[in-house]
Amino acid sequence: MKKRNVKSIQGRQVVPNPIGPECIRVTKVYDWVVLTNRDRNKVQIPEECFAAIEDARHEGNTITATCSEVVGTRSCDFIGAIPADIPGVPGAQIVSLAFHVHIRVQFFCNGEPLPGCNFVVPVSFMDEVILCFPEGTEINCNIFDVQCTVVLNQMLGDMVVLDVTMCKDVQVEAEVKLEVEAKFCGPRPVIPIEEDGFVCPTPRFPQQCPTFFPTDNCQCQGAADFGGTASIFVTELGTVTAATTGRLDLSALVCDQCTLAGSRIQVTYIDTLGPTPIGTPDDELDQSFTFTANEFLQPPPCSGDATTRTLTASGNGVITPAGGAPENASFTLTITENDVNPLLNTASLNINGVTTLVMITLTEAINPDLEVDVGVCDRFPTD
Repeated sequence: MKKRNVKSIQGRQVVPNPIGPECIRVTKVYDWVVLTNRDRNKVQIPEECFAAIEDARHEGNTITATCSEVVGTRSCDFIGAIPADIPGVPGAQIVSLAFHVHIRVQFFCNGEPLPGCNFVVPVSFMDEVILCFPEGTEINCNIFDVQCTVVLNQMLGDMVVLDVTMCKDVQVEAEVKLEVEAKFCGPRPVIPIEEDGFVCPTPRFPQQCPTFFPTDNCQCQGAADFGGTASIFVTELGTVTAATTGRLDLSALVCDQCTLAGSRIQVTYIDTLGPTPIGTPDDELDQSFTFTANEFLQPPPCSGDATTRTLTASGNGVITPAGGAPENASFTLTITENDVNPLLNTASLNINGVTTLVMITLTEAINPDLEVDVGVCDRFPTD
């Protein structure tokens, strides 16, 4: 059976390289965000430059301008922090930061530099961001990209407008000692020489803010893929549930490489209409729809035994019935892989929308085009 793109968690090496207990000193990341600012700043044009611009314009010349970052002028300042009263997010703080950069502005007349029109101006942004910032940690922030454009059509007297975009990286860090399995570790006991001495206490590291960083790794991953004719159940508000047969395309990938990010479910169903009852509009019988998942909850560990593994995933998405408006929906996906008998491989998807309910059940015995793969995530094996 062809496998889908669910990659193995553990690499395979020719030379044995077993994992053993090690204690390392590292910089631990307690929280990490990327911020983007874009703003238009009015800056003063030097008097000599402004006079040269006015003279050139009166003579009918074309004035252009450029702006660019001055290399080596990026800086970030930590201003302060106050507790953030956010339900369900203990330990969070509102952190104030100031970002600075110098911008070089240059004016040109018919493509040639104007005398006295090459000058540098400071540009700053203030940001407030919610971070996990426990006592004992430090803020490490930097600017990793700056873009600038001169807005010449918005010159206000001797002022020119700069359109500046600044991309920033903010991390909360502390130097800690960790085991390779990502647990805090402490120093070994002192080996006494002859006489007892003062014993230093075990150092304590800042505790991680729970609930929002880092995100949990999945314990089970899986994929399902089907394209072909299938019978499913579609119930619309006010109608009786009945099986319908049509073209079904289903693609699902959950926790690829044990990370919830990148998970996806996409379903397209095209109804094959039968005879239309007298007096019933055709569009009322069309049970075609599309569904896209946009939120995944952390799935539980794989269930099953030595030969069978089952992944159960749930979350939310958007279902769009034929001729109807998109509506929010919840879903439950179940994928089962059997190593001994592939005909027992199954994939089922239940979608609960506001007006539309869908039940899809596929088995490789009935739907030979079905392909499934389910694997246990084992990031830190003990063997």
